[in-house]
Amino acid sequence: MARASPVSSEFELRLSYALKGSARNRSHSPRPPGIVMQTVICGNGIVALTTAFRLLGDLSPGDRISLIGLSHRTGSATLAAAAMLNSFAEVEVGSLKSEIDRYRFELSRQATAMWPGFESAIDKAAVSLPEAVRPPDGVAQSEEGDLGTFIVNNTAADDLDDENFDAIVGALQEFDEPYQEVSPRDIPNYMPMQRNRATRAIYIPGEGWYNPRRVVSHLEAVLAHHPQVTLIDASVDRLVMAGGGISHAVLDNGETVAGDMFLLATGATASDVLARSDLGLAMQRVFYGVGVSIEIKSRDYPHSKCIRTPNRGLACGVYSAPYFQGQGLANDHVLIGASNFISPTPYHHGRLTSVETLMRSAIEQINENFYRADLIRVNIGWRPTSTDTYPLIGTSSISNLVIATGTKRDGFHLAPVLSEKIAAMLHGRHVEQQFACFAPERVPIRSLTRDEAIEKAVRHQVSASYQHGFSPSTSRMPDQIRKMYRQQVSELHDEVGAQDWGIPPEMIDMYRYGHISR
Repeated sequence: MARASPVSSEFELRLSYALKGSARNRSHSPRPPGIVMQTVICGNGIVALTTAFRLLGDLSPGDRISLIGLSHRTGSATLAAAAMLNSFAEVEVGSLKSEIDRYRFELSRQATAMWPGFESAIDKAAVSLPEAVRPPDGVAQSEEGDLGTFIVNNTAADDLDDENFDAIVGALQEFDEPYQEVSPRDIPNYMPMQRNRATRAIYIPGEGWYNPRRVVSHLEAVLAHHPQVTLIDASVDRLVMAGGGISHAVLDNGETVAGDMFLLATGATASDVLARSDLGLAMQRVFYGVGVSIEIKSRDYPHSKCIRTPNRGLACGVYSAPYFQGQGLANDHVLIGASNFISPTPYHHGRLTSVETLMRSAIEQINENFYRADLIRVNIGWRPTSTDTYPLIGTSSISNLVIATGTKRDGFHLAPVLSEKIAAMLHGRHVEQQFACFAPERVPIRSLTRDEAIEKAVRHQVSASYQHGFSPSTSRMPDQIRKMYRQQVSELHDEVGAQDWGIPPEMIDMYRYGHISR
């Protein structure tokens, strides 16, 4: 167990000043004067860290925050992410059809707008640290604070890319978001192989990226050296209830951590923790969205902008993002991503097919000169994916337990807005009623009809096949493949009783193999 070291009163004053602008609509805590609060945060991913950071601005004398998480962060979805601030770039055909999807999209846009101010608050807090423990520079992704994402519509998959590209443009126009149509030949560092070149491209200036490792290191530095915060290098085994509320957390090393309020934000392991805790909460299962990304060093072809395709094949397509190393350094690292498959259990190593596909896609679809790049790191992250694929965030039926998981691949991007709402929940402050649609013990959201889900599953499975080298003969093979997929998915819907609702396409295997009760 690691306890925070004391720091100077000057640091505390400067930190308090830095945090003043880090949350909007902050009101006074409803706690009576003189009542102290021990807040226990289970998890140390981006949602947990940013929530703890938010809470620093609300601390009263005697309050404590305990942040529990293993320092090596096995399976961290945060560290495997490109941390792209992509809202519009993630739009797909039909993804803004329902009210709840449009609300989630609005939260995504809010988060993008909040990140510059949030980053500034983190930087100010880090600069306030004593020199001996102060991070070397800010978390900004470039010396100019540059942003920008290019979306390319290439021929590496099938015409689902065309439809999703059109959907992105339609959303940009509907919401009056600035963008530009550009010639693919004018995209910096975009040199794909000829057979995979783009036919269309757009540039979204307001959607950028961060290096998540730098953001995490700055947040950890601020939290570790705050006198009212304790970082505990362990994992939570289970939560224990007594007297109608959670009394303490039991760690994997047998130690216990008591508290007044608890936040369960352990990502994809949340369901496992709750199962061991036996609290009787009716929360749908959270699965492991196993994703691989690779970090490369490209000395001669460093990136200055994000380059990506539309979403395709049950994932986020192919992307390459600058991986900022620091002010004054040779910023020639690029992150390539990302693969995805849903698993009921954790994977500790990336599959060879995932790594091979990413390397090949980077060379063929982004820059053929990447074949000379150095492979720096293979990341594997467990994206927390709920049964219905929507976030599970809010207060639970246990009065002092807040749950935050199910963010899938949006946890980093949404961190500024989610941490603000979670901090408010922990202190009993108001959060807009609409956010309750993500309540952790809600019934599964059924946003797709049966026909919509079947058609979407077929389209994405065919798209994935083309991405993995599918080359049909000159015959009716593509139609036959689609017919086979449609029949299989239709029969699965019948087996699970999905007549008036649709199975989310990425969860098909979890239903097929009985990991979701039918």
